[in-house]
Amino acid sequence: MVILFFFNTLLFVGILIGLIILSEKVASVSKTVDYLTKTISKLQANNTQPEPQKPVEKIIPEKIEQPVKPEVITKCEADITPEKNIKTPPKYIEVTNEKSDFELQNVFLGNIFNKIGAIAIIIAVVIFIKLISPFITITPLMKIIFSFFAGFAMIGSAFYMHKKDNLKNYSEVLLGTGFATLFITSFCGYSMFNLYNTGTAISMGALLLLATFIISEKMKTPSMLVIGLIGGYLTPIFSGTTYEASMWYLIFLNLVSIVYTLRNQRYSYINIINLIITMFAFMPYVIEPVKVTYPLGLWGIYLLYDILRDKSSKTGYSLSIINYAVLTIFSILLFHNAHTSLGYLFGVTAFIYAGIAVYSYILKNQLYKTYVHYILLNAWLGIFFLLNDISSVISWSVIAVILAVLVSKFKQKYLTGSVILFCSTAFAGALLAKYNGDFCIFADYTPILNFRTLVFGIPILSILGSAFLLKNSDKETFNLLTFGGISLAYLYIVGELNSIIANNSLDKNYIQVNKCLIYTIIGFIYALQTQKLYQQTKYVLFNIASWIIFPITMFTLLLNTYDYHLQNGYMPVTNIRTAAYLTAITTSIIFSKWYKTDFFKYLAVFLGLFLIHFESIGIVYISGNFNYLISLAWVLYSGGITIYGILSNKRYLINSGIFMIILTIFRIFIYDLAKVEPLYKLIAFLALGIILMLVSYIYTSRKNSSK
Repeated sequence: MVILFFFNTLLFVGILIGLIILSEKVASVSKTVDYLTKTISKLQANNTQPEPQKPVEKIIPEKIEQPVKPEVITKCEADITPEKNIKTPPKYIEVTNEKSDFELQNVFLGNIFNKIGAIAIIIAVVIFIKLISPFITITPLMKIIFSFFAGFAMIGSAFYMHKKDNLKNYSEVLLGTGFATLFITSFCGYSMFNLYNTGTAISMGALLLLATFIISEKMKTPSMLVIGLIGGYLTPIFSGTTYEASMWYLIFLNLVSIVYTLRNQRYSYINIINLIITMFAFMPYVIEPVKVTYPLGLWGIYLLYDILRDKSSKTGYSLSIINYAVLTIFSILLFHNAHTSLGYLFGVTAFIYAGIAVYSYILKNQLYKTYVHYILLNAWLGIFFLLNDISSVISWSVIAVILAVLVSKFKQKYLTGSVILFCSTAFAGALLAKYNGDFCIFADYTPILNFRTLVFGIPILSILGSAFLLKNSDKETFNLLTFGGISLAYLYIVGELNSIIANNSLDKNYIQVNKCLIYTIIGFIYALQTQKLYQQTKYVLFNIASWIIFPITMFTLLLNTYDYHLQNGYMPVTNIRTAAYLTAITTSIIFSKWYKTDFFKYLAVFLGLFLIHFESIGIVYISGNFNYLISLAWVLYSGGITIYGILSNKRYLINSGIFMIILTIFRIFIYDLAKVEPLYKLIAFLALGIILMLVSYIYTSRKNSSK
């Protein structure tokens, strides 16, 4: 009853949508009729006016000084000869109405309604046999006979109607409905009423399926074939039979379909429909390992079909891919709690695919390439489920190099995507690999001689080696693998430096800050490396990586350096903060040369001011004296930058120096004047005055000499 309600609802919605579309069509036609009626009335009114006299026609052109516009001429012509325009609209109205009505009738009455009705009849047959039959006092044999009679009656009526051209579409749908009825009846007679044995049921199903294919071919009617198959697939669902019988019945339908399409390749697309429907029918029943024979049986018959079919069919390639995907999905469902069994299953199927690939290669059939991809995918899955993290990474890395050799030396370019796949998974596997419960990248191993070197070193060599092999055959893949290899190498360096710092007997807070500063140094070097590669190759991924990592690293540098002097073990100038800032300044200068812009030059100058400021604070903090040193460092740095800019005629240095001198003046007059001791105030102001005078003198003398 639920199913009947569903289809009644579906039918009601379809009718509702049809009425909406029909009303829109009628409204559109009505508007057209109204518009044309008004136009006709206007033209008729113009037609009742007296014709213009001939003298007027001669006088008007003589009085017109400017050329008459085309629109005016057209209007005049329309007014003079209205009778030519009156005859067209009635014909147009009649043709439009007839065409619209014909299209609506063809869509709904001739196509949609009969298919919905066919599905309704199929379900009605099922309901008749399964739900209504207990309330009717007739024997099971009589029920089956009546149902067979109804099916054959539909088929006979369809053959009779097919002779008339105007009923062919309807007859084809009725023919499919009849065969669907016979499918359901034959299976219910076996599964529900036990009127005949398994062999008889299989024979009847095979004959019906073959008849369906043969008649559809003779009558050139795919719709009949599809409706008939729908009946075949609905049969086990509505019959109430056991899961095992249903699954074997569906496999049987696929097998008969394969046998027929081997002889009729133009119907090979039907196998795709069969396989997809069977997959969804299988899905609830393959969760337990005891059901493994069902997906393997289904996979096996389509594997046999791949070997025997016409290999030039594009549909066949799609079917092969779907078959592989179905087996993979079912395998994971079956063995989701038994990874070892799943890995062995993928390994066994990979060997089977290898045999078929060799057979296809001997026959010089391009299908072998498809099966090579299946072998590689199964090898990848087998490694994933069978081996531990480190062994998986090593295996993927080795396979990637082997594939790169096949691509570069033996010109097997179709394997390029597989090289990228194995290199990418080796990269990800190295980052996610664990040893003794810790991620290898962050574990505090003894530097260099550790598992991290093994886990990262082999993929790095594999990825960069594969890139080198593909350098001359595929530039895009070469650039991509180069990017991956270099990125993984930098991550390995981060892990090693992390271990070196963690193994020192220093304060924990100091170690954490040092880690952040080391990460910034590596970040700047990485940004430089990727930007250099972009300048050389113009590969956009290098540029994106550089522009992402550079600002992030700069922000990290500024964020983690202010209180660095408070850490135990801090030494002014000769510390990792100085190294980090010098790296940032160098990176900015190199970027400015590559991009031919002054932004990075200004950035380098102000990074120098930050470095001098922080190191001056560190010296004051350690010595407990020299409070004037901070302002003095500002004065000397800003003055030196300005003087050098004037002497070298570099605008960015002059502008930066002027701005920093202004900041220095504010600092001395506001901060130092209030908080610094008199002696230190004297030193700060004296230094500021000297610098300002010197800067002014140098600038003035240079300006006068240039005149």
